[in-house]
Amino acid sequence: MKRILLLLMLIAGVANAQNNGILFEKSSLSASLLKAKNEDKLVFVDCYTVWCGPCKEMAQNVFTIDTVGAFFNRNFVNVQLDMEKGEGKAAHIKYHVEAYPSFLLLDGDGNLVYKFVGAMSAKEFVAKIKEGQNPSNRVAVMNKMYADGNRSKDFLREYIKVKIDMMETTEGAQIAEQYFDMLSPAEKLLPENWYLFSNNRYAMYVSDVHSRNFNYLADHWREFATVNGKEAVQERLDNMYRKTAEYCLHGWYFKNSRGKDHPYQQAEFDNYRTQIKATELENKEGLIVMMDMAQAAGQKDTVGLAHLFRDKFAILSKKNQSIVFTYMLSYSKKGSPEARLAYKEAMDNVILTAKDDRIIPLAKH
Repeated sequence: MKRILLLLMLIAGVANAQNNGILFEKSSLSASLLKAKNEDKLVFVDCYTVWCGPCKEMAQNVFTIDTVGAFFNRNFVNVQLDMEKGEGKAAHIKYHVEAYPSFLLLDGDGNLVYKFVGAMSAKEFVAKIKEGQNPSNRVAVMNKMYADGNRSKDFLREYIKVKIDMMETTEGAQIAEQYFDMLSPAEKLLPENWYLFSNNRYAMYVSDVHSRNFNYLADHWREFATVNGKEAVQERLDNMYRKTAEYCLHGWYFKNSRGKDHPYQQAEFDNYRTQIKATELENKEGLIVMMDMAQAAGQKDTVGLAHLFRDKFAILSKKNQSIVFTYMLSYSKKGSPEARLAYKEAMDNVILTAKDDRIIPLAKH
């Protein structure tokens, strides 16, 4: 009886040892690549940083699942790389890792076969990696086509999306610039190219604040409305002017997408006001006021900004009042005595003219 129990315990121990999640190599990436080549496998690379919350979520809740581990241990040589240390620094550059976690499949020579990004469920994670096992997966095929010199419009239009989906946003934005230059005015208007101008998951990389694409849309909004619908175009314009003003009030506008300084330029705000006046937006008077506020923020004119808050808050829409009030609240006790007095008067006016009742108690304090 004791022998039977001992045997059962040994079997259970072996089973547990075989089902303990993904087993990551302790050796270098180069050694792992060689091992994968000798075993005719791909290398799976978990690209992480120590401060990345979603990375920890994957490590704790997905990598540790028995069925996930069994699949990965059977099919891949598994490697984890901290993108800010050791070999991770070089991999970060070579494989254009710009978001975490990023997951790579490499062949034995270190060539990228597949890449995907972000925390997800175990089911989705395994489905993604199975897609990457196919040598004809979309990432591998399109990367090769681009490397081989394919620059057709149909190809580039989709390749931009692939790049941004992999969070290779720097290169994706550069390709989008090239593609934009290839398009005729009529081609820019086509529905298949609307994603270059509309509000979607690619917008912050190709048509955000400071972008040439947004300015082109604003300058040609009537033509875009004819093809893509007036409501969709006006919604995009409204949201972007509001976002531009908000970014200015918080100081974000004066840094570009790469964190470099974007100095205040009077001509930009003159252009925004000209564009807004040329639209048929219902709240364009309020948007022009917000641009006046944005300009004052860019000029660091705290007194002038406070006076605009005091005198113009009432004409803003409910949504725009909320955006402006957040800024007012944080700056109401800063600046010169004149600015603080104007902010106090502005807060008194907010109590009387706020369109969102939730603002009033905050203004009273």
